Amino acid sequence: MIYISFFNYNLASGANSTFSGLYNYLRIPLDPIAQGSVFFTIFITVSGLAAEILLGLAIAFLVLDARGEKFFRMAIIIPMMVPMAVSGMIWRMLYNTVYGPVNYFLSFFGVGKISWLGDPAYAPLALLITDIWQWTPFMFLIFYSGIKSISPTLVESAMVDGASGFDLIRYIRIPLIKDLIVIGALLRTIDLLKLFDTVYMITGGGPGTSTYSYSYLIYVVGFLTGINLGYASALSVVLLIIVTVLVALLIKLLKIGQLLGLEVGEKA
Repeated sequence: MIYISFFNYNLASGANSTFSGLYNYLRIPLDPIAQGSVFFTIFITVSGLAAEILLGLAIAFLVLDARGEKFFRMAIIIPMMVPMAVSGMIWRMLYNTVYGPVNYFLSFFGVGKISWLGDPAYAPLALLITDIWQWTPFMFLIFYSGIKSISPTLVESAMVDGASGFDLIRYIRIPLIKDLIVIGALLRTIDLLKLFDTVYMITGGGPGTSTYSYSYLIYVVGFLTGINLGYASALSVVLLIIVTVLVALLIKLLKIGQLLGLEVGEKA
């Protein structure tokens, strides 16, 4: 892939390849579609990560020690187990402008029909909602497991000292699971930067190119319409570098190596 990225290798114009140097890389910042895909990827990564962390924590605390805890715990993780091929078709029906349940529900509040998948202003929001629905259970599962592993003696001692429910969350439970929050955030950041299946199944990058994620752009350029393997390879190399650098920085800054019982830079 790295080798091909330095060549003009367009299958649409024949199988011949010519050396183009850094042309494919210099083309990326000048490509308006690539710029749009970067902005969309940043939007869904930042927004999705923040929402999934907050909702995952909130649901974990709501379910904790609640009546029917086992039932709610199993029900909450169902979206995570649904294949994207299935959930994508479900959400396409939910977002239907005329017959979709989403618009029907909003009509009770006086909201007119919204073209969720046909309006460039709403299509990114539709994908964001879908991703939050499917992957908030993943964050919930991590946080809930961490909260359940906290020693009951510590919680009981705080309650004896007069700590309220809010105090338990703020001063005991969240500080004790902050390492899990960091690891969960890292895993979801990597997944969101590589977002592809949600876009492919629900919007196909449309309307226009408004929901092109960076990974979906690579797919379109390399295999769908452009068949330009040289440019697609350059895009892939850039994504690989960004993800690698980001993960390395997070591991170093957040000391995830120590959290996992490893020394950063030491061979496992």
